[in-house]
Amino acid sequence: MHDHEVAMCAYVQLAVISDEKHQAQARDRFLLLAGVEACHAGWLEVADRCRAKIVTANPAHQLQRHATMADALRDAEFRQLAAKWGRYCPFEQAEHMLLQLGRSPEGDLPELSRGERMLQLLNG
Repeated sequence: MHDHEVAMCAYVQLAVISDEKHQAQARDRFLLLAGVEACHAGWLEVADRCRAKIVTANPAHQLQRHATMADALRDAEFRQLAAKWGRYCPFEQAEHMLLQLGRSPEGDLPELSRGERMLQLLNG
């Protein structure tokens, strides 16, 4: 079992990297995974920021039907989608990708909480 907060950090970082590379589909997948992990870690503000970024980029996304990421996780269809993308890039693979890029899955700036740092990256 992995640490949901560390997984949130890893997926947010991969979403930011994908966005910088103009890889919208990968960005949205990583944002979805980050949002799910953020909910499990108790970082609802991070989860909802991920949701907002996805819906802004793709107004037809099924997250549009839900007011929050936590609401979406109550929906069986959404949980199925999240599980699909979780198989696309399990946490261990995300961690490995970041380590190959010379980045820490936990994020940087130890003076901030992980959630605060991820909000900075998402608002960046």
